[in-house]
Amino acid sequence: MREDAEKKELCKVKFTENDLQLLRDAIEDLYYFEFVIDDIPVRGFIGHLEEGGFLPHNHKVYLWAHLLFKIEYNGNQIIFANVSTKEQAPVALESITAPFEVAFTYSVKWYKTSTPFSERGKRIHWLSIINSMVLVFLLIGFVVIILTRVLKSDFARYNVDDEESDDLDQEDNGWKIIHTDVFRPPACKGLFCAILGCGCQFLALATGMMLMAIFGMFNVHRHGAINTAGIVLYAFTSFGYPLTIIGGIFGKNWANGLDAPCRTKNIAREIPSVPWYRSAFAHCLVGGFLPFSAISVEMYYIFATLWGREYYTLYGILFIVYGILLSVTACISVALTYFQLSAEDYRWWWRSIFSAGSTGVFVFLYAWFYYFKRSQMFGALQTIEFFGYTAMTCYVFFLMLGTISFFASLNFVRYIYVNLKMD
Repeated sequence: MREDAEKKELCKVKFTENDLQLLRDAIEDLYYFEFVIDDIPVRGFIGHLEEGGFLPHNHKVYLWAHLLFKIEYNGNQIIFANVSTKEQAPVALESITAPFEVAFTYSVKWYKTSTPFSERGKRIHWLSIINSMVLVFLLIGFVVIILTRVLKSDFARYNVDDEESDDLDQEDNGWKIIHTDVFRPPACKGLFCAILGCGCQFLALATGMMLMAIFGMFNVHRHGAINTAGIVLYAFTSFGYPLTIIGGIFGKNWANGLDAPCRTKNIAREIPSVPWYRSAFAHCLVGGFLPFSAISVEMYYIFATLWGREYYTLYGILFIVYGILLSVTACISVALTYFQLSAEDYRWWWRSIFSAGSTGVFVFLYAWFYYFKRSQMFGALQTIEFFGYTAMTCYVFFLMLGTISFFASLNFVRYIYVNLKMD
Protein backbone atom coordinates (compact mmCIF):
# COMPACT_ATOMS: atom_id res chain seq x y z
CA MET A 1 0.00 0.00 0.00
CA ARG A 2 1.42 3.36 -1.18
CA GLU A 3 4.77 1.77 -2.12
CA ASP A 4 5.87 2.16 -5.73
CA ALA A 5 7.32 -0.86 -7.49
CA GLU A 6 9.52 -0.77 -10.57
CA LYS A 7 9.60 -3.78 -12.91
CA LYS A 8 9.36 -6.43 -10.25
CA GLU A 9 9.36 -10.03 -11.41
CA LEU A 10 6.26 -11.96 -10.49
CA CYS A 11 7.05 -15.36 -11.95
CA LYS A 12 8.50 -17.25 -14.90
CA VAL A 13 6.31 -19.51 -17.02
CA LYS A 14 7.56 -22.19 -19.40
CA PHE A 15 5.19 -22.76 -22.32
CA THR A 16 4.89 -25.94 -24.37
CA GLU A 17 3.95 -25.90 -28.03
CA ASN A 18 0.29 -26.52 -27.17
CA ASP A 19 0.39 -23.69 -24.62
CA LEU A 20 1.85 -21.33 -27.20
CA GLN A 21 -0.81 -22.22 -29.74
CA LEU A 22 -3.58 -21.67 -27.20
CA LEU A 23 -2.00 -18.34 -26.28
CA ARG A 24 -1.79 -17.24 -29.93
CA ASP A 25 -5.42 -18.19 -30.52
CA ALA A 26 -6.52 -16.27 -27.43
CA ILE A 27 -4.63 -13.16 -28.55
CA GLU A 28 -6.11 -13.35 -32.04
CA ASP A 29 -9.60 -13.70 -30.52
CA LEU A 30 -8.97 -10.54 -28.43
CA TYR A 31 -9.09 -12.23 -25.05
CA TYR A 32 -8.40 -9.96 -22.10
CA PHE A 33 -7.33 -10.35 -18.50
CA GLU A 34 -9.10 -9.00 -15.44
CA PHE A 35 -7.87 -8.18 -11.95
CA VAL A 36 -9.87 -6.86 -9.00
CA ILE A 37 -8.14 -4.26 -6.84
CA ASP A 38 -10.18 -3.44 -3.74
CA ASP A 39 -13.44 -4.29 -5.58
CA ILE A 40 -12.35 -2.19 -8.59
CA PRO A 41 -12.07 -4.28 -11.81
CA VAL A 42 -9.14 -3.46 -14.11
CA ARG A 43 -8.77 -5.02 -17.55
CA GLY A 44 -6.43 -5.18 -20.51
CA PHE A 45 -5.73 -7.32 -23.55
CA ILE A 46 -3.37 -10.23 -22.95
CA GLY A 47 -1.60 -9.62 -26.21
CA HIS A 48 -1.26 -7.54 -29.34
CA LEU A 49 -1.94 -8.51 -32.95
CA GLU A 50 -0.32 -6.82 -35.95
CA GLU A 51 -1.49 -7.41 -39.50
CA GLY A 52 -0.54 -5.53 -42.61
CA GLY A 53 0.37 -5.72 -46.25
CA PHE A 54 -1.15 -7.79 -48.99
CA LEU A 55 1.77 -9.47 -50.73
CA PRO A 56 3.47 -10.50 -48.56
CA HIS A 57 0.95 -10.52 -45.71
CA ASN A 58 2.35 -9.72 -42.26
CA HIS A 59 0.83 -11.50 -39.27
CA LYS A 60 2.52 -11.00 -35.90
CA VAL A 61 1.34 -11.97 -32.42
CA TYR A 62 2.74 -10.41 -29.25
CA LEU A 63 2.25 -11.15 -25.55
CA TRP A 64 2.13 -8.41 -22.93
CA ALA A 65 4.44 -9.74 -20.22
CA HIS A 66 4.70 -6.50 -18.26
CA LEU A 67 1.86 -4.60 -16.57
CA LEU A 68 1.87 -1.10 -15.08
CA PHE A 69 -0.69 -0.49 -12.32
CA LYS A 70 -1.68 3.11 -11.58
CA ILE A 71 -3.55 3.54 -8.31
CA GLU A 72 -5.03 6.67 -6.75
CA TYR A 73 -5.49 6.74 -2.99
CA ASN A 74 -6.86 8.98 -0.26
CA GLY A 75 -5.45 8.16 3.16
CA ASN A 76 -5.58 4.39 3.51
CA GLN A 77 -8.33 3.86 0.92
CA ILE A 78 -8.02 3.16 -2.80
CA ILE A 79 -10.08 5.52 -4.95
CA PHE A 80 -9.16 4.58 -8.53
CA ALA A 81 -7.14 1.86 -10.23
CA ASN A 82 -6.02 1.33 -13.81
CA VAL A 83 -3.61 -0.93 -15.69
CA SER A 84 -1.45 -0.22 -18.72
CA THR A 85 0.66 -2.44 -20.97
CA LYS A 86 2.63 0.31 -22.72
CA GLU A 87 5.61 0.63 -20.37
CA GLN A 88 7.54 -2.24 -21.89
CA ALA A 89 7.63 -3.82 -25.35
CA PRO A 90 5.65 -7.06 -25.74
CA VAL A 91 7.11 -10.50 -26.29
CA ALA A 92 6.90 -11.82 -29.86
CA LEU A 93 5.29 -15.23 -30.17
CA GLU A 94 5.97 -15.80 -33.86
CA SER A 95 8.82 -17.97 -35.09
CA ILE A 96 9.67 -19.34 -31.66
CA THR A 97 10.07 -22.94 -30.62
CA ALA A 98 8.90 -24.68 -27.49
CA PRO A 99 9.69 -24.90 -24.68
CA PHE A 100 9.64 -21.11 -24.34
CA GLU A 101 10.07 -19.30 -21.02
CA VAL A 102 8.53 -15.89 -20.30
CA ALA A 103 9.22 -13.72 -17.25
CA PHE A 104 6.10 -11.79 -16.13
CA THR A 105 6.86 -8.45 -14.45
CA TYR A 106 4.89 -5.54 -13.07
CA SER A 107 5.23 -1.95 -11.88
CA VAL A 108 3.04 -0.02 -9.43
CA LYS A 109 2.71 3.75 -9.17
CA TRP A 110 0.65 5.42 -6.44
CA TYR A 111 -0.93 8.86 -6.79
CA LYS A 112 -2.50 10.86 -3.99
CA THR A 113 -5.97 12.31 -4.63
CA SER A 114 -8.47 14.40 -2.68
CA THR A 115 -11.50 12.46 -3.92
CA PRO A 116 -13.31 10.96 -0.90
CA PHE A 117 -13.99 7.23 -0.76
CA SER A 118 -17.76 7.84 -0.79
CA GLU A 119 -17.46 9.37 -4.28
CA ARG A 120 -15.53 6.43 -5.75
CA GLY A 121 -16.95 5.41 -9.10
CA LYS A 122 -19.78 7.93 -9.06
CA ARG A 123 -18.49 10.43 -11.60
CA ILE A 124 -19.96 8.72 -14.65
CA HIS A 125 -23.22 7.84 -12.93
CA TRP A 126 -24.00 11.47 -12.18
CA LEU A 127 -24.86 11.91 -15.86
CA SER A 128 -27.73 9.50 -15.35
CA ILE A 129 -28.83 11.26 -12.18
CA ILE A 130 -28.80 14.74 -13.73
CA ASN A 131 -30.67 13.55 -16.80
CA SER A 132 -33.30 11.83 -14.67
CA MET A 133 -33.68 14.72 -12.25
CA VAL A 134 -34.30 17.19 -15.08
CA LEU A 135 -37.01 14.91 -16.41
CA VAL A 136 -38.57 14.59 -12.96
CA PHE A 137 -38.67 18.35 -12.41
CA LEU A 138 -40.23 18.91 -15.82
CA LEU A 139 -42.92 16.30 -15.27
CA ILE A 140 -43.69 17.39 -11.74
CA GLY A 141 -43.92 20.98 -12.93
CA PHE A 142 -46.21 19.87 -15.73
CA VAL A 143 -48.48 18.02 -13.31
CA VAL A 144 -48.50 20.97 -10.90
CA ILE A 145 -49.63 23.21 -13.74
CA ILE A 146 -52.48 20.80 -14.47
CA LEU A 147 -53.49 20.63 -10.82
CA THR A 148 -53.38 24.41 -10.38
CA ARG A 149 -54.16 26.33 -13.53
CA VAL A 150 -56.02 23.88 -15.72
CA LEU A 151 -58.04 22.30 -12.94
CA LYS A 152 -58.70 25.68 -11.39
CA SER A 153 -60.14 26.80 -14.68
CA ASP A 154 -62.16 23.59 -14.96
CA PHE A 155 -63.55 23.95 -11.44
CA ALA A 156 -64.48 27.58 -12.08
CA ARG A 157 -66.32 26.54 -15.23
CA TYR A 158 -68.02 23.43 -13.86
CA ASN A 159 -68.93 24.61 -10.36
CA VAL A 160 -71.05 27.59 -11.39
CA ASP A 161 -74.55 28.03 -9.96
CA ASP A 162 -77.58 27.04 -11.98
CA GLU A 163 -78.58 30.67 -12.55
CA GLU A 164 -75.14 31.57 -13.80
CA SER A 165 -75.10 28.46 -15.96
CA ASP A 166 -78.38 29.54 -17.61
CA ASP A 167 -77.05 33.03 -18.19
CA LEU A 168 -73.88 31.65 -19.79
CA ASP A 169 -75.86 29.08 -21.79
CA GLN A 170 -73.13 26.60 -20.87
CA GLU A 171 -73.22 22.97 -21.91
CA ASP A 172 -71.30 20.43 -19.86
CA ASN A 173 -68.43 18.68 -21.58
CA GLY A 174 -65.01 17.31 -20.69
CA TRP A 175 -64.41 15.23 -17.59
CA LYS A 176 -67.43 16.55 -15.67
CA ILE A 177 -69.94 14.98 -18.03
CA ILE A 178 -68.64 11.45 -17.30
CA HIS A 179 -68.91 11.69 -13.51
CA THR A 180 -71.59 8.98 -13.49
CA ASP A 181 -69.29 6.52 -15.28
CA VAL A 182 -65.78 7.32 -14.11
CA PHE A 183 -66.00 5.00 -11.09
CA ARG A 184 -67.65 2.16 -13.00
CA PRO A 185 -65.78 -1.06 -12.10
CA PRO A 186 -63.44 -2.29 -14.84
CA ALA A 187 -63.81 -5.49 -16.80
CA CYS A 188 -62.03 -8.62 -15.54
CA LYS A 189 -61.98 -7.42 -11.95
CA GLY A 190 -60.29 -10.59 -10.69
CA LEU A 191 -57.35 -10.21 -13.06
CA PHE A 192 -57.22 -6.50 -12.31
CA CYS A 193 -56.91 -7.13 -8.57
CA ALA A 194 -54.32 -9.86 -9.14
CA ILE A 195 -52.13 -7.45 -11.12
CA LEU A 196 -52.33 -4.84 -8.36
CA GLY A 197 -51.63 -7.42 -5.67
CA CYS A 198 -48.55 -8.79 -7.46
CA GLY A 199 -47.43 -5.27 -8.28
CA CYS A 200 -47.58 -4.26 -4.63
CA GLN A 201 -45.65 -7.39 -3.69
CA PHE A 202 -42.85 -6.68 -6.14
CA LEU A 203 -42.74 -3.03 -5.09
CA ALA A 204 -42.24 -4.14 -1.48
CA LEU A 205 -39.67 -6.68 -2.64
CA ALA A 206 -37.68 -4.17 -4.70
CA THR A 207 -37.79 -1.50 -2.00
CA GLY A 208 -36.67 -3.98 0.65
CA MET A 209 -33.74 -5.17 -1.45
CA MET A 210 -32.71 -1.57 -2.18
CA LEU A 211 -32.69 -0.74 1.53
CA MET A 212 -30.73 -3.88 2.36
CA ALA A 213 -28.16 -2.95 -0.29
CA ILE A 214 -27.83 0.58 1.06
CA PHE A 215 -27.18 -0.78 4.56
CA GLY A 216 -24.26 -2.81 3.22
CA MET A 217 -25.75 -6.30 3.29
CA PHE A 218 -24.55 -7.07 -0.27
CA ASN A 219 -21.03 -6.94 -1.69
CA VAL A 220 -19.05 -8.57 -4.48
CA HIS A 221 -17.48 -11.13 -2.14
CA ARG A 222 -20.83 -12.59 -1.02
CA HIS A 223 -22.02 -14.28 -4.18
CA GLY A 224 -25.68 -15.15 -4.21
CA ALA A 225 -26.60 -12.85 -1.30
CA ILE A 226 -28.96 -10.79 -3.47
CA ASN A 227 -30.64 -13.91 -4.82
CA THR A 228 -31.12 -15.29 -1.31
CA ALA A 229 -32.54 -12.00 -0.06
CA GLY A 230 -34.92 -11.86 -3.03
CA ILE A 231 -36.26 -15.34 -2.33
CA VAL A 232 -36.73 -14.64 1.40
CA LEU A 233 -38.42 -11.29 0.79
CA TYR A 234 -40.64 -12.84 -1.88
CA ALA A 235 -41.78 -15.45 0.62
CA PHE A 236 -42.51 -12.89 3.34
CA THR A 237 -44.36 -10.55 0.94
CA SER A 238 -46.48 -13.31 -0.60
CA PHE A 239 -49.94 -12.05 0.51
CA GLY A 240 -50.27 -13.65 -2.79
CA TYR A 241 -49.41 -17.33 -2.84
CA PRO A 242 -49.26 -19.26 -0.53
CA LEU A 243 -50.40 -16.53 1.86
CA THR A 244 -53.20 -15.49 -0.51
CA ILE A 245 -55.81 -16.91 1.86
CA ILE A 246 -54.58 -14.74 4.74
CA GLY A 247 -54.43 -11.67 2.53
CA GLY A 248 -57.91 -12.41 1.19
CA ILE A 249 -59.34 -12.69 4.70
CA PHE A 250 -57.75 -9.40 5.73
CA GLY A 251 -58.96 -7.68 2.57
CA LYS A 252 -62.51 -8.94 2.90
CA ASN A 253 -63.00 -8.16 6.58
CA TRP A 254 -60.91 -5.08 7.25
CA ALA A 255 -60.41 -3.23 3.96
CA ASN A 256 -62.59 -0.20 3.33
CA GLY A 257 -64.69 0.10 0.21
CA LEU A 258 -63.88 2.37 -2.70
CA ASP A 259 -66.18 5.11 -1.32
CA ALA A 260 -66.56 6.77 -4.71
CA PRO A 261 -67.54 10.45 -4.60
CA CYS A 262 -69.87 10.00 -7.60
CA ARG A 263 -72.84 7.70 -8.08
CA THR A 264 -72.54 5.30 -11.01
CA LYS A 265 -75.48 4.86 -13.41
CA ASN A 266 -76.60 1.44 -14.59
CA ILE A 267 -76.27 2.25 -18.29
CA ALA A 268 -72.81 3.13 -19.53
CA ARG A 269 -72.29 6.31 -21.49
CA GLU A 270 -71.23 6.21 -25.12
CA ILE A 271 -67.57 7.07 -25.62
CA PRO A 272 -66.80 9.53 -28.43
CA SER A 273 -64.07 8.83 -30.95
CA VAL A 274 -60.69 10.46 -30.36
CA PRO A 275 -57.77 11.41 -32.62
CA TRP A 276 -54.79 9.06 -32.86
CA TYR A 277 -52.63 11.05 -30.44
CA ARG A 278 -55.21 10.39 -27.69
CA SER A 279 -55.53 6.71 -28.42
CA ALA A 280 -54.50 3.93 -26.06
CA PHE A 281 -51.45 3.13 -28.18
CA ALA A 282 -50.20 6.72 -28.06
CA HIS A 283 -50.69 6.83 -24.28
CA CYS A 284 -48.76 3.59 -23.87
CA LEU A 285 -46.01 4.93 -26.12
CA VAL A 286 -45.60 8.13 -24.10
CA GLY A 287 -46.28 6.55 -20.72
CA GLY A 288 -43.66 3.87 -21.32
CA PHE A 289 -40.96 5.93 -23.00
CA LEU A 290 -40.69 8.70 -20.40
CA PRO A 291 -40.11 6.41 -17.37
CA PHE A 292 -37.66 4.37 -19.45
CA SER A 293 -35.72 7.50 -20.41
CA ALA A 294 -35.27 8.21 -16.69
CA ILE A 295 -33.36 4.94 -16.24
CA SER A 296 -31.89 4.42 -19.70
CA VAL A 297 -28.35 5.49 -18.76
CA GLU A 298 -28.32 3.29 -15.67
CA MET A 299 -29.63 0.32 -17.65
CA TYR A 300 -26.23 -0.24 -19.25
CA TYR A 301 -24.51 -0.67 -15.88
CA ILE A 302 -27.25 -3.01 -14.65
CA PHE A 303 -27.06 -5.20 -17.76
CA ALA A 304 -23.26 -5.18 -17.66
CA THR A 305 -23.44 -6.38 -14.05
CA LEU A 306 -26.04 -9.08 -14.64
CA TRP A 307 -24.68 -10.41 -17.94
CA GLY A 308 -21.13 -9.15 -18.04
CA ARG A 309 -18.08 -8.84 -15.83
CA GLU A 310 -18.88 -5.56 -14.14
CA TYR A 311 -19.42 -5.10 -10.40
CA TYR A 312 -22.22 -2.80 -9.27
CA THR A 313 -21.67 -1.26 -5.84
CA LEU A 314 -23.31 2.17 -6.15
CA TYR A 315 -26.55 1.15 -4.49
CA GLY A 316 -27.21 4.66 -3.20
CA ILE A 317 -27.37 5.98 -6.77
CA LEU A 318 -29.49 3.00 -7.79
CA PHE A 319 -31.96 3.80 -5.00
CA ILE A 320 -32.18 7.42 -6.18
CA VAL A 321 -32.84 6.27 -9.75
CA TYR A 322 -35.47 3.86 -8.40
CA GLY A 323 -37.23 6.72 -6.64
CA ILE A 324 -36.98 8.84 -9.79
CA LEU A 325 -38.54 6.03 -11.82
CA LEU A 326 -41.53 5.76 -9.49
CA SER A 327 -41.98 9.55 -9.41
CA VAL A 328 -41.88 9.88 -13.19
CA THR A 329 -44.35 7.02 -13.52
CA ALA A 330 -46.81 8.63 -11.12
CA CYS A 331 -46.53 12.04 -12.77
CA ILE A 332 -47.00 10.86 -16.34
CA SER A 333 -49.90 8.67 -15.25
CA VAL A 334 -51.74 11.62 -13.74
CA ALA A 335 -51.20 13.70 -16.88
CA LEU A 336 -52.37 10.94 -19.26
CA THR A 337 -55.40 10.19 -17.10
CA TYR A 338 -56.43 13.84 -17.19
CA PHE A 339 -56.17 13.92 -20.98
CA GLN A 340 -58.20 10.73 -21.23
CA LEU A 341 -60.98 12.03 -18.97
CA SER A 342 -61.01 15.33 -20.81
CA ALA A 343 -61.75 13.36 -23.97
CA GLU A 344 -64.82 11.94 -22.15
CA ASP A 345 -63.31 8.46 -21.98
CA TYR A 346 -64.01 6.98 -18.54
CA ARG A 347 -62.16 3.69 -19.10
CA TRP A 348 -59.09 4.83 -17.19
CA TRP A 349 -58.70 1.76 -14.95
CA TRP A 350 -56.93 -0.57 -17.36
CA ARG A 351 -55.46 2.32 -19.37
CA SER A 352 -53.58 3.57 -16.31
CA ILE A 353 -51.95 0.16 -15.83
CA PHE A 354 -50.93 -0.34 -19.45
CA SER A 355 -49.79 3.23 -20.06
CA ALA A 356 -46.94 3.06 -17.53
CA GLY A 357 -46.61 -0.71 -17.52
CA SER A 358 -45.49 -0.48 -21.13
CA THR A 359 -42.11 0.61 -19.77
CA GLY A 360 -41.38 -3.10 -19.60
CA VAL A 361 -41.66 -3.25 -23.40
CA PHE A 362 -39.01 -0.54 -23.77
CA VAL A 363 -36.74 -2.40 -21.34
CA PHE A 364 -37.16 -5.53 -23.45
CA LEU A 365 -36.32 -3.58 -26.62
CA TYR A 366 -33.19 -2.29 -24.90
CA ALA A 367 -32.34 -5.90 -24.04
CA TRP A 368 -32.42 -6.75 -27.75
CA PHE A 369 -30.07 -3.86 -28.45
CA TYR A 370 -27.72 -4.89 -25.64
CA TYR A 371 -27.64 -8.54 -26.69
CA PHE A 372 -26.83 -7.93 -30.36
CA LYS A 373 -24.78 -4.71 -30.09
CA ARG A 374 -23.10 -4.64 -26.68
CA SER A 375 -22.64 -8.25 -25.59
CA GLN A 376 -20.73 -11.09 -27.19
CA MET A 377 -23.25 -13.78 -26.30
CA PHE A 378 -24.36 -16.27 -28.91
CA GLY A 379 -25.85 -19.73 -29.23
CA ALA A 380 -29.24 -21.19 -28.37
CA LEU A 381 -28.55 -21.69 -24.65
CA GLN A 382 -27.34 -18.14 -24.00
CA THR A 383 -30.14 -16.67 -26.13
CA ILE A 384 -32.87 -18.60 -24.31
CA GLU A 385 -31.42 -17.80 -20.89
CA PHE A 386 -30.91 -14.11 -21.63
CA PHE A 387 -34.29 -13.40 -23.19
CA GLY A 388 -36.13 -15.74 -20.83
CA TYR A 389 -34.90 -14.01 -17.68
CA THR A 390 -35.23 -10.61 -19.34
CA ALA A 391 -38.84 -11.29 -20.31
CA MET A 392 -39.70 -12.22 -16.71
CA THR A 393 -37.94 -9.09 -15.44
CA CYS A 394 -39.85 -6.92 -17.91
CA TYR A 395 -43.11 -8.51 -16.72
CA VAL A 396 -42.17 -7.54 -13.16
CA PHE A 397 -41.57 -3.99 -14.43
CA PHE A 398 -45.05 -4.05 -15.95
CA LEU A 399 -46.63 -5.14 -12.66
CA MET A 400 -44.72 -2.65 -10.50
CA LEU A 401 -45.08 0.43 -12.65
CA GLY A 402 -48.66 -0.41 -13.62
CA THR A 403 -49.55 -0.56 -9.93
CA ILE A 404 -47.87 2.78 -9.20
CA SER A 405 -49.61 4.30 -12.22
CA PHE A 406 -53.05 3.05 -11.17
CA PHE A 407 -52.89 4.30 -7.59
CA ALA A 408 -51.56 7.68 -8.74
CA SER A 409 -54.43 7.94 -11.22
CA LEU A 410 -56.96 6.76 -8.62
CA ASN A 411 -55.93 9.45 -6.15
CA PHE A 412 -56.03 12.06 -8.90
CA VAL A 413 -59.50 11.02 -10.10
CA ARG A 414 -60.84 11.01 -6.54
CA TYR A 415 -59.36 14.45 -5.97
CA ILE A 416 -60.96 16.12 -8.97
CA TYR A 417 -64.39 14.54 -8.46
CA VAL A 418 -64.50 15.18 -4.73
CA ASN A 419 -64.00 18.89 -5.49
CA LEU A 420 -66.60 18.86 -8.28
CA LYS A 421 -70.01 20.37 -7.59
CA MET A 422 -72.58 17.83 -8.69
CA ASP A 423 -75.88 18.79 -10.31
